Amino acid sequence: MAKFGGSLLDVEGKEVPRILKRIKELKAKDTFGPVVVLSAPMGCTDELIRIGESHAQSDPISIDSVFEAYSRLAKLHVKGKFLKQAVAALADYKSQMQENLALVNKRFSGNIKAKILTLGGELAMSALVDHILKSNDLDSCCIPVQNWPIVTDDNFEEATPNYELSKKRIDTLIEPLEDGKIISLAGFLGVTTDDLETVLGRGGSDLTAVFTSCLLKDRYQTETLLFKDVPVQSADPKVVKGQKTDHVASLTYNEAHKASMMGMKILQSPAIAMARWFLQPLRIVPIDQPEKYSVIQSETAAREIVKCLTGKAGCAILSMSDEKSRSLEDSLRIWEIRNDFMDLGAETLETGERIRDFLFLDSDFLRKNEEKLKGFDENLKIEYGLGVVTLIGDKMKDSAGIASTAIGAISGINIKRGIFAPHTSQIIIVVEEENVNATVAAIHLKKAEMNKPPN
Repeated sequence: MAKFGGSLLDVEGKEVPRILKRIKELKAKDTFGPVVVLSAPMGCTDELIRIGESHAQSDPISIDSVFEAYSRLAKLHVKGKFLKQAVAALADYKSQMQENLALVNKRFSGNIKAKILTLGGELAMSALVDHILKSNDLDSCCIPVQNWPIVTDDNFEEATPNYELSKKRIDTLIEPLEDGKIISLAGFLGVTTDDLETVLGRGGSDLTAVFTSCLLKDRYQTETLLFKDVPVQSADPKVVKGQKTDHVASLTYNEAHKASMMGMKILQSPAIAMARWFLQPLRIVPIDQPEKYSVIQSETAAREIVKCLTGKAGCAILSMSDEKSRSLEDSLRIWEIRNDFMDLGAETLETGERIRDFLFLDSDFLRKNEEKLKGFDENLKIEYGLGVVTLIGDKMKDSAGIASTAIGAISGINIKRGIFAPHTSQIIIVVEEENVNATVAAIHLKKAEMNKPPN
């Protein structure tokens, strides 16, 4: 399983030769596959959402720019007779997308949204890559939506794949693999039991790759390779300028989940959860330096106490009545299916009132829903303009002094909150948004000291 993300699939197609090289290497290495999972090109999903919402507001934006980009890619990278076939396939997706945009009425949501996002994104991209592969003498195929192997629940915009139901459609994948074909598979897409299109949430192509690996692992020895533009490092080099960063060769599922949630974006959290459930190891592979891959699995032999540091801006703290907070928390977790916030606990004010605080990693959600949230507590308060800096490492729970070393490194920075929970593999420091990068850089300077074994 080889997944190529949007950062490698820009509208200029600069990475196409490297993608082709990696696919050829994988094909030469194994009798079966690979299954190549494709994201939409960088920025494409956001543009498709903008187009869809414009149709809901009766001020439609043309889809020509999206398909002109695909057309340019086809002319650059598809050869001979396959160019005509590619152009025809893209024209068919454009026509289907126009038909579905005409059905948008007041709200851009549900099955129609899933159709439009995948027709103009991953399905179009997978068809294009199929023809690129064929024109480079590689025997490949696409999987049509009518035979889609990933069956999900009915949550159209954040769908969860169903393993048992999907297993019943596995021949859709096995037959071309047994024929020696490379499969060009659209990421992000699922279908309900009655074949209505769904999508697997933002970053859902990661979940496509992981879930498909799990589907096939009873029959084949599957490897899940997620190709990225850069290796996983101890911190973002752009943030810790002038410092040497370390290649993070291994992460546990837990460490990868925490790091991704707190800003590193290694891969989508549901994809990590799926891999953990099926004990499917994952490899994060930089496309230019495949030898610098990172393995994600249950346990690692790594000795580092602090594996990596990450920073995330755009956070906020919501404060409200403790008594009223339970219904809000239940609503967000159960009905909104949001897990991007943390309970910071309650305190009693001098007035005797108990106030509970929540840290939200997405302040935009609060801004958009502030009036609705006040329905739970009209006196709630929100502090915007915050960011989080997180130290990641399973071994922190057995190592004293990590938090104090981190705090000592940032004596000149105002700390809003400290969430010292090494037993959860993370230490979180809440600071003002403009101080996130400086905080990461200052603590990263102390990483070697924090990783020294005790005397």
